[in-house]
Amino acid sequence: MNAIITILKRDISRMFFSGVVTTLVVLFLLFVGALFFSDFFQSIQTLSLRSFFSQAPLLLSIFCPALTMGILSEERRAQTLDLLMTMPVRTWQIVIAKFLSCLVLLLFVLLFTLSYPISVSTLGQLDWGPVAGGYIALMMLGGIYISIGVLASALTRDQVSAFLLSFFLCFLLTYIHHVSLDTSGTLASILQAMSASVHFSNIARGVVDIRDVLYAVSIQAFMLVSTCIAIESHKYPKVVI
Repeated sequence: MNAIITILKRDISRMFFSGVVTTLVVLFLLFVGALFFSDFFQSIQTLSLRSFFSQAPLLLSIFCPALTMGILSEERRAQTLDLLMTMPVRTWQIVIAKFLSCLVLLLFVLLFTLSYPISVSTLGQLDWGPVAGGYIALMMLGGIYISIGVLASALTRDQVSAFLLSFFLCFLLTYIHHVSLDTSGTLASILQAMSASVHFSNIARGVVDIRDVLYAVSIQAFMLVSTCIAIESHKYPKVVI
């Protein structure tokens, strides 16, 4: 646990003082705020954050890969990951610390967006139940995207490649349910079950289903275990035949 906390503190400090991360956070907040309030004032009679939460999956599928693209790939390129692994720390501790550091930053960013429901509530009676459910769903969805981004960063040495790979996987996982519109039967049910947007929308409406929670936990666990395997594989020299 001490190893995780040490790495976590180092990564959080590095991200908070990173010009690139600061730029990403500012752009994300400006873009989300502009989209929300432009749509909100076009239909001001409805006091809700429905437009904000409906745009969130796409926006997070861009922001989270950008946030995680250098979390491991940059350390591999600079060979600081090899140095870290020579210390008394296990691979899974490194991966968990990297994952949590990005999750903490995402939580910090989402705290700034609380100004949106607070602003809306000044105009009338706002139902805070769906708002709370929406933010829980955002953290769950962000956790899925961050775990995908950490894996992509472990598989590459280049940040751009890590971003493109993780963005593709996040985008596919978010909108795969649209394919089910042209299918039926078991295949349609499978595609619906695989879609992050379907599970996100359920929780965002305030309906907490154990299946949605298990979906998020299982995806994150699979991605983080795969990241550990990817890092461990770099320890052994490649066999050339």
